[in-house]
Amino acid sequence: MSNCSSIINAPILIAVGRVLNSNLNYAHLINAYIKIYTMKSIHILAMLAILSFCSCNPKPKVTNEIALGDTLTSESGLQYIYLKKGEGRKIETGSAVGTYLSLKVQDSLVWNTNELPDSLFTYVANYSRLIKGFTEMTMLLREGDEVIAILPDSLAYGAKGAGDIIPPHATLVYNQFKVISVGEPKLFLSDTLLAILKTKGADESIAKYKEITNGLDSTKYHTDNEQLLRVHDVLSKDEKHQLAFDFASPIADLTDNSRLKYKAAMSLEALGKVKAAKEILEKLLVKAPDNQQIKNKLKELIE
Repeated sequence: MSNCSSIINAPILIAVGRVLNSNLNYAHLINAYIKIYTMKSIHILAMLAILSFCSCNPKPKVTNEIALGDTLTSESGLQYIYLKKGEGRKIETGSAVGTYLSLKVQDSLVWNTNELPDSLFTYVANYSRLIKGFTEMTMLLREGDEVIAILPDSLAYGAKGAGDIIPPHATLVYNQFKVISVGEPKLFLSDTLLAILKTKGADESIAKYKEITNGLDSTKYHTDNEQLLRVHDVLSKDEKHQLAFDFASPIADLTDNSRLKYKAAMSLEALGKVKAAKEILEKLLVKAPDNQQIKNKLKELIE
């Protein structure tokens, strides 16, 4: 028997016992029985009322929904306000992201994406070389989200600023940060090539590059030029200049990548092979006679 039944029946059983042990006549016994039955009905009705009340008043649901217009602040100091919540793909490391952006500094509009193709600023999440606060904001969003993002200088350009556009210690206000598209996350070709370079050398890395870019696996990787430039930059930072040149020079010829050829020349300069570096730069200048960077570097090497 359940606890609930025990609570209801206990007083009834006690009352029946008292009636049976009394000297009451039959009529009194019937009256007593009626009282007992009434008592039982009252107990049942009371329990039903309690159960009905409980079922009609469920516990409130806990929700983590963000209200539009609320100002949210992360531990780093990034502030953002949701204007619209999207329902598309969540941005992950390796996602190709397309955004509409508008940037203000000291209440003046300094940049927007209207000047770009399709008015979109595109980049790879948590990979492209962007300021810290921009990357942090990106990784909180999904396709369809629209926010206002406020980046303190510690998450932006700090004490140095950025040229004539962004002064030192400037707070950046993206008064439009709208996520238009989010691609499926892909692997970084640069990570794969660097791992091979450091263990098996340039020839194996170049072979792997050809295998990936010409095969079915190409859809699994980011294979843009930034991947190749990053490989050279990482090797140069580690002062592995010969390895950087051995990789960059043949890949630059294979892809006709002028930026990578320029970096190959920089590796030769770091190795003290100035004459060879000048030869590469002179060939590049023939193709791009107005390139001021190449002109300046050639002048520096000649002097």
